[in-house]
Amino acid sequence: MFLTPVETLYERLPAFILVLFRVSGLAMFGPLLGLSSIPVIVRGMFMFVIAMAVWPLVPGIVFQPENWIGLTISVTSEMVIGAGMGLILLFMFTGIKMGAEMISQQMGLSMSKMVDPASGLDVTLIQQIYSLLLTTFYILINGHLVLIHTIADTFKTIPLAAPISTEPIMRTLVNVLILAFQAGIRIAGPVLVAVFLATIALGFISRTMPQLNILAAGFPMRILLTMFIMITALGAAFDIFDEYIVLAFREIGGLFYQTS
Repeated sequence: MFLTPVETLYERLPAFILVLFRVSGLAMFGPLLGLSSIPVIVRGMFMFVIAMAVWPLVPGIVFQPENWIGLTISVTSEMVIGAGMGLILLFMFTGIKMGAEMISQQMGLSMSKMVDPASGLDVTLIQQIYSLLLTTFYILINGHLVLIHTIADTFKTIPLAAPISTEPIMRTLVNVLILAFQAGIRIAGPVLVAVFLATIALGFISRTMPQLNILAAGFPMRILLTMFIMITALGAAFDIFDEYIVLAFREIGGLFYQTS
């Protein structure tokens, strides 16, 4: 007996709903996809389009829950998978922005903040610069496309509605937080060292020339020195972006190999 297109669609509809929830978890927390500046309708349409593209490629028979409890568990599992992938990259982005905040504090510009249209939060000018650079670099290396391709591959390793353990996900998030902190320190490291040495030099100068106003002379010097170090170390900053974004994708791949 052949099924009509309507009957086929009805039988495959639970699979599409679960695929949509997994994609939605990624789109809510992932970089670029989860920006608050993007209208909710646009994000919803984007999630729907990705789910429609992935849906025919989902292998295997979908487990259909028999009650609301089973359905809730299945939907939650799919959301956790997508949200875990998005949070891993989001934490890495946040760690690099934390390094930019350290640079702002050393420059004395931490009090001058502006509204970030992407996140809607108050950020410093240096944070905004590094955020734009990181986002541009992420797009240039097709990180968003790799992330979409990765979530499509998860349907091969983790079937729809399959039970998952949150322990490896939490352990991976903790590892990513450590890596994100390292990334922030490496971004701010050259500036921190240069400002520290400049502060020591100003201390010696103030001892030999008490009539010199160190606060008046030191503030513009810190700004100029920090800007010079930032421009000089820009190539190294891009290398750090590349290294830690790749590490984030490796953590995502390792997580789903473990979970599967």
